[in-house]
Amino acid sequence: MKRKKRQGPKVQAKRVTFPEEQTIPWLSMLMEAYFIADKGIALEISKRLKRGEHLACKKGCSSCCTTHVTIPIYPLEVVGIYWFVIEKILGPERDQIKKQLANFEKGKGCPFLVDGACAIHPVRPLACRHFNVFGTPCRPGEDPYYTRRNDVLTPNEKYKQRALACMLPFHGIKEPSEKKRLARAGILDTMVKNMQEIEWQNLATRMDGHIVTKTKTG
Repeated sequence: MKRKKRQGPKVQAKRVTFPEEQTIPWLSMLMEAYFIADKGIALEISKRLKRGEHLACKKGCSSCCTTHVTIPIYPLEVVGIYWFVIEKILGPERDQIKKQLANFEKGKGCPFLVDGACAIHPVRPLACRHFNVFGTPCRPGEDPYYTRRNDVLTPNEKYKQRALACMLPFHGIKEPSEKKRLARAGILDTMVKNMQEIEWQNLATRMDGHIVTKTKTG
């Protein structure tokens, strides 16, 4: 009798949904892009777990959020963050985020970090999603991409390109073959910005006077 292959640990991606996707086409587009990217990330993490490695990243570990100041962000991702912060963040956390955005300066840590956790986790950028570290947690101020590259996850390029292609209709590019070609050509890389270069003070201003009602996410 043929023995079954032993299955190693497996990570699975979950599609986050918002009710507003029914009326906001770009939101559905963004969340689908993130789901595709997350599936590729889960696949690569599962491969390394199966080899006996363990993931160092966990909730409360926020070294990369404070030390990385060259995080690339795509136009649709900026729109998604604006929407999420204005429409979804509530209570004391909202006041804290608004204060951090209003006082943000280049070179500082991420303005969306609250008590060691990402306040915009469902819509965090692709760059943040792809950054996963194995072995030991990052030392204060360490960027393991440069100090121990082998411990940093290498993105699954196929899933990454599919995720980027999913964002292209936001820029008027809808034909499937054209989306695939332009994603491979890196068309969105010509539009990318450093997260530190965004005028986040404008978002703080937009938060003023906006009444938020709690809605369910899945």
